[in-house]
Amino acid sequence: MNDYLQNSSLRQVLKTLNIPVPVPPILKRNGQAFSDAELQNKKIAVAGKESDFSHEIQQLLHAKSDAATIYDSAIDGLVVSCIGMQSIEDLEDLFTSVKNTVNKIAANGRIVLVSKIDTESITSFAVQRSIDGFSRALSKEIGGKKGVTVNLLKITNDDVKAKEVVNAATFFLSDKSPFITGQVVELNTADGQALTSQQQLLKGKVAIVTGGARGIGAAAAKVLYREGAKVIIVDVPQASEDAQALAKEIEGEAKLVDITKDGAAQELQNYVISTYGKLDILVNNAGITRDKTIAKMSIDQWRAVLNVNLKAVINLTDIFAQKGFSKNAKVVSLSSISGIAGNVGQTNYSLTKSGVIGFTQAVAATNKNIYANAVAPGFIETKMTENLPFFIKEGGRRLSTLKQGGVPEDIAELIGFLASPLSDGINGQCIRACGGSMIGA
Repeated sequence: MNDYLQNSSLRQVLKTLNIPVPVPPILKRNGQAFSDAELQNKKIAVAGKESDFSHEIQQLLHAKSDAATIYDSAIDGLVVSCIGMQSIEDLEDLFTSVKNTVNKIAANGRIVLVSKIDTESITSFAVQRSIDGFSRALSKEIGGKKGVTVNLLKITNDDVKAKEVVNAATFFLSDKSPFITGQVVELNTADGQALTSQQQLLKGKVAIVTGGARGIGAAAAKVLYREGAKVIIVDVPQASEDAQALAKEIEGEAKLVDITKDGAAQELQNYVISTYGKLDILVNNAGITRDKTIAKMSIDQWRAVLNVNLKAVINLTDIFAQKGFSKNAKVVSLSSISGIAGNVGQTNYSLTKSGVIGFTQAVAATNKNIYANAVAPGFIETKMTENLPFFIKEGGRRLSTLKQGGVPEDIAELIGFLASPLSDGINGQCIRACGGSMIGA
């Protein structure tokens, strides 16, 4: 972490000099492998609308964590079931559950709301939709001082069961999601794999990570390996030294190939099928920037970004979709908040990252045997961002609920979750890992 405001000595000096600065909370991160004890020793309360569904969620969660109530003096997590709220008056259950608990949430605590689209009446539809705005506002209201996150799991498929909700909630309640807040994540799929244990979630899986030699790609490769996968790091020949060193560290392989070259996707497909027989996880991480205002941008700068960030993503995913993906394969592609909000000097980059979201939605809609999701990082502390001008870095860090940038491991943990059976209820989504950035919110 390169954020100077994370330095306790400097913060004390600034406080002594009475210089007003935003004080980012210290985020708690858990870099250990997922386990059945992920939420053990965390006091988690379940509240909200009374229903059989919420009782089942409560039972499943309390089997994983310490039971708590909204009246306890301190808790680590709160799950509020809003399922069945159909009238304006019903929303008082949401208000009461949060109001009675919010000041008792510990530092780095987690709030997860659960809603479900209700088309029984115009009012019930509006009531369920209103919870989206409540969750986003609550995340901005309470997260800045103590690092508390708020996310909403929104059921859009009647076949989704409590187990899919609890599997997803496990990640958002854990210390693997400290930089994800203010997100509305749809649970729209209910035909996933049976999950009996969270130990070695990816054991026996084969994964490709493009752009995997450094930065977010390298962090993702390490998480996938930690969870049991065999990881193939794909990067350009110029990254040979880093790629080979990482491959040795994680007992994986390095394939040095420029994925924009003709025949590169076919070459990777042939190698994976001949060596492993199938591909279970594809992480489309490789990406470049060539920032210029469009008036000053050359056609070569335009083409370079489109070829790496979008065309290669489509080609590589499509060729494995034709032959090579296993049943229930997971595709995770890197987008960006620039693809959601746009950014000055990045018409090429923003176009590609928005295109990645569209491609993800299309793959999920048209390929029944593939889960496809996208990740949109916000400002992440990497070697690349170290070289940005000071005030641009400050804007990236402070224009967020958590008042700081993330680290590559934050994105890697989300990738690992989306590559695992824990996310089997989620398909065709783009989840932001941005600390609650105001940009594009």
